[in-house]
Amino acid sequence: MVISTSLNSRRICWAFCAGAVCLLASVVLGQEFDEDEPEQVVSPVGGNVEEVRVVGQNNEPDIDVETERIIKDVTADFLDSEFIDRVGDSDAGALLRRMVGLTLVDGKFVYVRGLGERYSSAQLNGSTIPSPDITRNIVPLDIFPAEIIDSLAVQKGYAPDASASFGGGNVDIRTKKIPETGLFKIGLKTGSNSEGGDGWTYDGGSDDRWGVDDGTRALSNEIARAIDQYEGNFSPVNLLQPREGDFPFTSLSEARQANRQLATFLNRNVDLDEKELPYDIEGSVMGAYRHYVNDDLDVGFMAIGSYSTDWRNYERLNRRISNPDTDFSQTIRTTEEANVVGSVNLGIRLTHDHEIGSISMLLRNTEDDASSARTCSQGQFNDCFDDSNPTQGRVTSLRFEQRELILHQFGGRHELGLATLQYLGSDWEFLEFIEGTQFVWYYTDALAKTDLPHEVRISGRESLDSPNGQPIDYGVRSSGTAAKFRYSKLTDEVLTYGFDLVVPLVQNGIEAELSVGYDYLQKDRDYKQTSFGLGSTSPTFRTISEAQPSEVFSDRNVMNPDYGFLLLLGVGEFGSESYKAFSRNEATYGKFDLLFHQTWRLSGGLRQEFFKQFSLPYDYLEYQLSPIGINSDEDAGRFAETIMETDDVYPALAFTYINPGFWANEFQFRAGWSETVARPDIREMSESTFIDPITEARVRGNSELSVSDITNLDMRLEWFWYSGDTFTVSAFHKDIANPIETVQGGATEDNIRFNFINAEHASVYGTEVEFRKGLGFLASRVGDWAETLYVAGNTTLSDSEIFIPPSAGVGNITNEKRRLTQHSQYVVNLQIAYDSFDAKTAAGLIYNVVGERIYFAGVDGFDDGFEQPFHSLDFVFSYYPTERLSFKFRTRNILGSSVVIEQDGTEIIKQEVGTSVLFNVKWDFTQQ
Repeated sequence: MVISTSLNSRRICWAFCAGAVCLLASVVLGQEFDEDEPEQVVSPVGGNVEEVRVVGQNNEPDIDVETERIIKDVTADFLDSEFIDRVGDSDAGALLRRMVGLTLVDGKFVYVRGLGERYSSAQLNGSTIPSPDITRNIVPLDIFPAEIIDSLAVQKGYAPDASASFGGGNVDIRTKKIPETGLFKIGLKTGSNSEGGDGWTYDGGSDDRWGVDDGTRALSNEIARAIDQYEGNFSPVNLLQPREGDFPFTSLSEARQANRQLATFLNRNVDLDEKELPYDIEGSVMGAYRHYVNDDLDVGFMAIGSYSTDWRNYERLNRRISNPDTDFSQTIRTTEEANVVGSVNLGIRLTHDHEIGSISMLLRNTEDDASSARTCSQGQFNDCFDDSNPTQGRVTSLRFEQRELILHQFGGRHELGLATLQYLGSDWEFLEFIEGTQFVWYYTDALAKTDLPHEVRISGRESLDSPNGQPIDYGVRSSGTAAKFRYSKLTDEVLTYGFDLVVPLVQNGIEAELSVGYDYLQKDRDYKQTSFGLGSTSPTFRTISEAQPSEVFSDRNVMNPDYGFLLLLGVGEFGSESYKAFSRNEATYGKFDLLFHQTWRLSGGLRQEFFKQFSLPYDYLEYQLSPIGINSDEDAGRFAETIMETDDVYPALAFTYINPGFWANEFQFRAGWSETVARPDIREMSESTFIDPITEARVRGNSELSVSDITNLDMRLEWFWYSGDTFTVSAFHKDIANPIETVQGGATEDNIRFNFINAEHASVYGTEVEFRKGLGFLASRVGDWAETLYVAGNTTLSDSEIFIPPSAGVGNITNEKRRLTQHSQYVVNLQIAYDSFDAKTAAGLIYNVVGERIYFAGVDGFDDGFEQPFHSLDFVFSYYPTERLSFKFRTRNILGSSVVIEQDGTEIIKQEVGTSVLFNVKWDFTQQ
């Protein structure tokens, strides 16, 4: 449990800070100060670097990630730009799966040490950012292209200067910095995938290649006005009602005709065509310049722009576990993905003591999907195995999702360094005893937007020439919702700012650092969804149904009253798909960091957080209620239940033993303990019913969810050699009270529903091993070429358990005790790399496998569904014929592995991924 507090929690936290300052200051000020020049120490990756104090490392500029890893006060892992360039992964999510203890789910969400995305946080340059993902508050990491990333940091041990919403770890994506010299780079890339060939396409908009809908798919103004005019009800009976004393229609037939007229404003040009898929293309440009005004002042800028588009076919098989041989669907989906990136950095530096910078960034990721699915369900209209009349369902789907992240970050670092003291003059000599004090501040305003202007689903049927045979005809299904149209829009805005004040105090043999800080985070989210159904159950409809959808739903047919078309508003909804939400987190912290005789290190502190969040579902089609959906005491009571408010203090303590020369040039033993929290996110607390756009499952929040308190224990042994070799062994254990879990609720033939609950408890524990070793030691036996090779890798072995008792109110779960969802018992990464003596060629073979993990919990006696291990093998080859020109060849998923999910020994989901081949060329005009 965390240390519970009340209104005095801020006083407790600040009293701790003040007490620590007084105690350590009294110790230090009673001694002589060591005014020697900074010592020169040796970097673990070779070469000399100016000493960076072990304390205060988080705020030091321009430290290589290996050094930062060593001097970090808690356990952390890093990927630098060299590794990012070598492995050739395209985005942050794909890169992070290379790190020890991390797994990637759905290609965009990272699980740290077996804990799901709700237990991990993601930041950009140390600031929280909003999520453009419809289904989660968590930021999808696939939207960050590798071109903008300088390094990736994953903090696995908690420290009070980080958010208390810390379970598995915190991922910080660090963008490229303004270089010391001018540069200009141009890159081009192309490639293809083995799942290419012919794919589905349809008539879209003129700006699709830029990832923007030009309005072709958008909900028409005529329908938007009609929603207001008819107060969210398009039924002919409602259209017939008087409006402000006027009678717009004189008969029910006129009202029906008006209803059909509204249907003609929907985009029904939804026919699929086959075409040969084009090659992938990508272009990028980067430019930077730093101008040195004088010896003390310089200013700089950097701009990055990139564009890419690729096409993929995805073949997917889904089986229903109750009747896997007769109830299944086979889907061929074609996706065009477009990515647009724009980034501008500005910076000013005054001596080495003061820096102020900004970054403005646009990230756009758009997926345009077209799919055709064959569905079979025994005993239904689409019974493929009926001996007398075999018929299969044919579902055509279109989905255009545009995700954007727009942010502006500002920050600064100000140090009371030698240059500043000299500038202040002798009147400020009394400040010399706190020389090195730093004040670091940040401010971020970010907006994430997701627009799904056109999700279409057309239900059809095909007669077969024999049971489970070939189709011989096609027709749109006779149903009032044969065509479903859905329009969704999400905006998520985050404002965050804060500061850190770091004061170093030094005496002979003892270094101390005291820190205090403040962080403020505010998030506003608005989600709106509208759905329509169009179809007919009239017997005469069958006379026109055997044609392509655009012809069946043509203006001529829709407006013909003989065919009985009717437009329905709010189809498939429960009235509360839309919601508004708000959260605020205000935090203060105090932290100490002590280093005794360069051998023993003790750090820790307290963090106080006041957190408030509410989520309000509403039905904007229900015009009889107030605008926010509260029309009674009962409604107001439900709204009050969605408000979560906590005020707690979270402690942390870390210990490090330092012993250079113990088997390696640098050795450290770390141990840490902390108490943190995982809070239900906005979606999980909302009483709204949400349709997952991928699975079509209905997800409903639970306003009664409580926070999950986490106790963290971790240890690590680290060895570093000057040659760049490393070896680490870690162990960790986490206990979680009241963990939040997704469980399956009621379901029908065409509808699955998921809910959120608090389980009783959960735990996760394991070990991690990581290494990097050059093979030069083999040169005397096999030849000098061994010096061009090195191997690296990591392995994680872990286990977990969650307990959901019957009292949780979920009676159909098969296994009350099981592993955590998406937790793998093992993760392995291996890499063998080659660098030629003349530095003109480099190559790498990279392997990754994630062990079997629970994809979803089984219900009604069926076992859990397990995602099977995916063996990924990639190859990268680079050639540098000149200092400015480089070529790179990449092959991904050489083994051709597929995503497979099994339940009770049956493959219920299988999706082909294919093998990709990519080639790029880059010109680098960096000043020499």
